[in-house]
Amino acid sequence: MSTVDKALSVLDLFSESEPNLGLSEIARKLGWDKSNVRRYVSDLAGRGILEQNARDKTYCLGPALTRLAMVRDRTHPIARQSLGILEDLVAATGETAHISTFVAGKLMTTAVVETTFKGTRVYIDPAEPLPFHATGSGIAFLSHSDEARVSDILARDFEAFTAQTPVADAEILARLQAAREAGYALVAGSYEIDVVGVAAPILGFDGLAVGAVAVATPTARFGDQVKETIIANVLAAAGRLSKLHGAA
Repeated sequence: MSTVDKALSVLDLFSESEPNLGLSEIARKLGWDKSNVRRYVSDLAGRGILEQNARDKTYCLGPALTRLAMVRDRTHPIARQSLGILEDLVAATGETAHISTFVAGKLMTTAVVETTFKGTRVYIDPAEPLPFHATGSGIAFLSHSDEARVSDILARDFEAFTAQTPVADAEILARLQAAREAGYALVAGSYEIDVVGVAAPILGFDGLAVGAVAVATPTARFGDQVKETIIANVLAAAGRLSKLHGAA
């Protein structure tokens, strides 16, 4: 691994559920020698990318990341426009919506808007990559990916998150074909047993998927009327997002 790869591996450990980590914990999670971890963490803290708590000596994400996020937001209008489309999607469906983007071989959540209309809602952890085989976003993304990428993904070992998670290549390929024909993927209980995800691919200028947009709904209120409303609005949102990414 390069120095940059190692530094990013440290940053990838931080999440909403684990916002503060100590040196020993970072070393344990990465399987690295503590002295090596100390060097990378010290360099990151020196640049403001990490910040150390003076009281317990743990580290959290630093203010330099906020500055970079602000620069991206102001200079990369797709981010702001995408968030507006998500807000429209939540307003139309009353459910939590999110966008995922293919980054370094993973499908990462890059924007989330939670519903404020319902007391019970689906929580999306932005730090966790979305499984390609078990989520609507993953199936939708792969349904409009080229054969090389699909083959690469299918070569991986798949985890069975629930009894309904497809892990066999034949079943996953069948879901990709169904999503390709319908224009969207509907996945129920494959990642979380009580959640239904409806997702559509976000296409780039070459017609291939760069990510996906999805609505996540508790199974208990996913009736026929809700289903039709969500599908129609997810497809509309995917079309708007694809135009932002240069699709015809």
